Parts: sequence; C-alpha cells; structure tokens
Amino acid sequence: MTQQQETGCVLRLFGAQSTAVGKTVENFPPQWRAAAQWKSRGAETLVALQAQSPSGLKKAAQALRQAFSADLYGAGETTLPAAVVEALERHDKLLICADAAAGALLEARLENLPGAEKVFDFGAVSYANPKTGPLIERRARLPKDCTDPLRQALARAQAARRVVGADLSAACAERESDCVLVLSCRKGCFLRTVPAGENPALWLLDIIRRTAANKPQAEGTGFLPARRAAKKGVLPSPQPKRHPLRRVCMTLLVLSLLAALAAVGAWKYTNGNFYALPEQLRALLTEHVPRPGATLV
Repeated sequence: MTQQQETGCVLRLFGAQSTAVGKTVENFPPQWRAAAQWKSRGAETLVALQAQSPSGLKKAAQALRQAFSADLYGAGETTLPAAVVEALERHDKLLICADAAAGALLEARLENLPGAEKVFDFGAVSYANPKTGPLIERRARLPKDCTDPLRQALARAQAARRVVGADLSAACAERESDCVLVLSCRKGCFLRTVPAGENPALWLLDIIRRTAANKPQAEGTGFLPARRAAKKGVLPSPQPKRHPLRRVCMTLLVLSLLAALAAVGAWKYTNGNFYALPEQLRALLTEHVPRPGATLV
C-alpha cells in the first residue's frame, strides 16, 4: 500500500491578526491531518497549508477562508494590486485619484497589470487632466486660509468623485510623522492613518479592494458618513467602537434608579413599615374598584 502524497497551498491575507491565524490553525480537527505555517510582513500574512490528502487540504483552506473572508485577497502568487484590479472589474467600479500623492501610491503598482486601464484612469481624467484638475480644486470649495492636509484631502476626494462621475476616489494627506488615506464612495469616506515607516500604498490598495467588494474594513479603518463628510467645519476621525456591554450597563442603571424611586415611594406611603404595604395596596384597590351594580359617574 503506497503512502498518500502530501499536498499544500498558500493563502494570502492582509489586515489579519497573526494571533487569530494561529488560533484558527490550532482548531483544525486531527482527522484533517493538516498543518500550517504563517509569516507576517507588516499587515500582510502568508499562510502555507499542508495536508496528507486533498480533502484535508480543502477543509483546512475553507476554514481559513471562512474565518478571514474579508482579509483573504488571494492564493498562490496573487498580488494585492492584482486582487484590487480583479475586485474593481468584477463589481464594475471605476477608481480615480483626487491628488498627486494618491496617484504616486497607486499608479506604479497598477500600471503593468492586465485590465487595470479599464478600472483605473491613472490620472488621465482626474487630478492630472489640465481641465478636470482645476475644476476639482474649485469644487472642493476650501477656504483660502485652509492649510490642514486632512481637510484638503477629504474635500478633494469627494469633489473628484462627483466631477468625474467615478465610483471611488482616493486621496492622501501627507503629514510629518504619518499620512491619512482617504477613499470616497457614495455612502461616505473611509479613512486610515498610517504611521511613517509602514507601507501606505498597500493599505490604500486594501481599502479599495474591500470597498469594491463590499467587505468589512480592517480594524483601525474609520468611516465618515456622507452628510458629516460634507460639513467643511468638521474634521474627520475614525468612528470609535462602542463597547458591546455599554447598552446593557445603561439599561441596568435605569432599572436601578427606577427601583430606588419605587422603594422611596413605598417607604413614604407606609410610613416606614414595608410589611403593611400589601394590606394597604389591597385596601386601595378595593376602595376604587366598583361593586357589582354600581354606576360609574
């Protein structure tokens, strides 16, 4: 009897926590006879799967796909820029850049990919166009004394999307120690602050991929609804996550206050004798409930 040949594959994740990947692998059932090794480089994680049978490999890969459905962007030699082009093309989305900073992050990574020219304008009809570029600046309607790069990027991203008629518009606010990535869509703007030293281009590509495919964003990426983003006096910031127990705690607090008020009322009504409360309530109800044959006035 010959031994079954071992088989394997590589899955590519972006934005997933390495500890979460480890826990998922640890929960593989023994009967799958599957193992995995993973390595993170920045926000990107490569997971190498091995199993002693194709069925075990398929089950292990499916478990990772379900656990990291939003983070998984490809398998084998798939690159993140290629996954972005595929997501834009599949969902029929047009991507543009609102400024040169965002263009510098995206254009070099997308220019040699097949089909990229169908979903990305490379600045030709947006910020680099001699007519559209100045029109975007005018439509942004920023005060002349506005020097905040974040407000500028937010206003340009929204204006560019409307002027060109694109589905997605990217902008980048460069600051001394970090940069803020902005992606405008119909519902609002996604924002992420990337510290100096990290790779903002990869983060911007991942935000675009998730938005085009209508998938949840990675932890740490904020969202600004369209109405709030349109207010020029409001600086965008990632929306804080509400603690899941906050509503429960507020409900318990309200119920505690109501119980305390009821206790105080009962104390005054019985002159401090709680034992007399049932009898007094019974007498009160008997007094106000009409007897048979009585006429209500």
